[in-house]
Amino acid sequence: MAKLNEGDVMEGIFAICLADIFAHNSINKGNVNKIRREIDPELFRDGSFSKEVWRVKDGSPKDNIGVTLNMRLKYNSTFEAFGANYEPLYESSNDIGNLDKKINTLVSYVNTHYASKVRRVKDTYLKNNQADEVNIVINADGIAGESSGGNIKGDLMVTVFINDVRQMDTEMVFSLKSGSKTLANLSPYNGMKDVIGRFGVQLDSADDVKFTNYLGDQLKQAKTPHEKKLKVKLINEMYGKMLKGIKSQPKTGPFVAATFKLFRDVTFGEDLADVVDIDKTKIKEMIPEYIDQLEQETTSIKTVMKPANGKGSNVTLKFHMMPSDKELFQLRFKQRVDGLGDDFKIKELKFYVEAGAGAYAPKLK
Repeated sequence: MAKLNEGDVMEGIFAICLADIFAHNSINKGNVNKIRREIDPELFRDGSFSKEVWRVKDGSPKDNIGVTLNMRLKYNSTFEAFGANYEPLYESSNDIGNLDKKINTLVSYVNTHYASKVRRVKDTYLKNNQADEVNIVINADGIAGESSGGNIKGDLMVTVFINDVRQMDTEMVFSLKSGSKTLANLSPYNGMKDVIGRFGVQLDSADDVKFTNYLGDQLKQAKTPHEKKLKVKLINEMYGKMLKGIKSQPKTGPFVAATFKLFRDVTFGEDLADVVDIDKTKIKEMIPEYIDQLEQETTSIKTVMKPANGKGSNVTLKFHMMPSDKELFQLRFKQRVDGLGDDFKIKELKFYVEAGAGAYAPKLK
């Protein structure tokens, strides 16, 4: 049985929180945990949970508002946090891991960008001076995003129907994180090849052929210790040449555009999902509108090499926006190998794109 994953669970909890804001204008911890008890995680094995969780009247004149949750989470990593499995913890005021603290954070952080968007959507029907039949549908389906190959980032989608008409201009998409700065976890060869192409890095023809033939073909499934050693050696070599090529590029004009294009693709995806990162003490958000503003303000990019520190780490390349000198993101390659000679094993080879502090939207006052 897989271990509970707080990030997967938070997708469901955040969906419940959105439902509470739509119904009651705020997040109430008791409401959140009440709905958690009603969710049967057994439905996640081969289907989803679907229920109208709130029916309220609001506005003047009064709108009849229903809020429906459609939720499909990974059973193995979430089943302990919902339904009958969670009920004893609910009754004893306990919770699993850091979930209780993260729920408290959601309750206490009222001036967030995502909540502001919800309130703007509510205004479309509460302030139109007529009594409407309103149905809010919140779909939490992180599994669908994983099956998209990384192009779809949204874990949750909110759709509004007013008098049975779908309001396309009010739809919202959110990508949930739980204390993580990882934007993309890529296979080293394909990820580096993509970055090389985006920034116009020119590899020597011999290197290009070597990386393509070995990493892209022969060593895809390295089996023998010799093949594994060669794979690690070549990936390290490719990483070094990629960094050197990026460092040599002019950092204005097309380079700025390529930098922001890479960030948008790995962060927001094709569905332009707002990123909401919920930790034990704070909420941080990355939104397309703020990144558009940053790009307009950026005249050039400064790339900064950070030396490797710690086991398995490698040199990191940071992308700073100028003139602010704030970091937008970083590229990082991580490897973990074990053994020597015939016992050589690859434990981990990962190529990351990670958010920098400058990518997060300022807090709302």
